[in-house]
Amino acid sequence: MFQSSLPWFTCRRLSASYLTGLLAFAMGAFLQAQSLITDAAFFNPDFEARRPGSSSLLSLTVDTTLFTPASQSQGNISWTHSAGGLVQVGASVALVGTVDVQLAAYTRTFADSLIFGRELEVTTTGLLGGLGATVTSLTQQAVGASAINSWESSATATGLSLSQGQAYRVSFDVQAGAGIHLNALSEADFSLFSGALPIQNIASQQTLDVLGLLQLGGGLASIEFDFVASASWSELTFAFDAATIADVNLLGSISGNQTVLEFSNFSLAPVPEPSALVLVLAGVAVGFRRRRSGLV
Repeated sequence: MFQSSLPWFTCRRLSASYLTGLLAFAMGAFLQAQSLITDAAFFNPDFEARRPGSSSLLSLTVDTTLFTPASQSQGNISWTHSAGGLVQVGASVALVGTVDVQLAAYTRTFADSLIFGRELEVTTTGLLGGLGATVTSLTQQAVGASAINSWESSATATGLSLSQGQAYRVSFDVQAGAGIHLNALSEADFSLFSGALPIQNIASQQTLDVLGLLQLGGGLASIEFDFVASASWSELTFAFDAATIADVNLLGSISGNQTVLEFSNFSLAPVPEPSALVLVLAGVAVGFRRRRSGLV
C-alpha cells in the first residue's frame, strides 16, 4: 500500500481542502442538474427597445415616455423590452447639410445577458460633417440635457414544472457599467410573478432592491430570490427595471454605447431539501474515505 511521505498535519490540511472542494463541486453539480432555466436559454432572443428619433432637426427635444416594441420569443422564453429617455437635437442648413444628435436609453438582450444602456449617435450629411464646432456644440446640448431614463424588461417562461410546496431559487449577477455613478440611479429592482400575482420571496419581500445591493457590493452583486411554489406552476414572469434621476449626465461621460446595468448568469433551480443534502454529503463522505485510504 502507498505510504505517504507528507507530514500528518500536511495530509490533514490537504484532506480538509479536498473535502471542501468536493462538497462545493457536488452541490454545484446537484443544483446544475436540477436547474429549470439557465442563462444560455434565458437571455434570448437578441433584440432591443430604443425609441426612434424624430425627423425634425430644428430644436432640442426630450421624450421620456417608454417605447415598447412587440415582444419576441425563442423556445419557451418570451421577452418584452421598454426604454424611455430620448434627447435629440439637430441642425439643417439648405445646400449645406444636416447634423442629428441623439442620446437614447435602450434595453437589449444580447449574448447571454440583459443590458440597460444608453447610446449616443451623431449623424451628419453634406458639408456640416466637417464643421466640428457645430457637431460638438449640439452633442454637448444633448448630453447635458435633463431627462429621466427608464428601462423595463420582463421575461415569461412557459412549459415549466414547479411542484407545489417546493422551495426554488432565482439567482443572477448584476454589474454596473464602467464609469457609471450609481447615485444617478433612482431605482433598480427585480420582481417575480405567477400570472399577475406577485410572488413573495422567503425574506418577505416581493421586490428585490437591486440598486441597494449594488451599492453595498460596489457596483457588482450576486442576487438570490428564494420562494415556495404555492401551486403547481408551469409559467413564471421575471421582471427587471431601473430608472435615473433627472440629471442623467451624472451617469458619466459617453461617446458611443454605454452599459448602465448588465444582468447575467441567470438560473432557476429548486433549493435542495434536507434529505437531498444528506445524499450529497454521503457521496462526499464516500469520496473522502476513498481519498484517505489512498494516502495511508
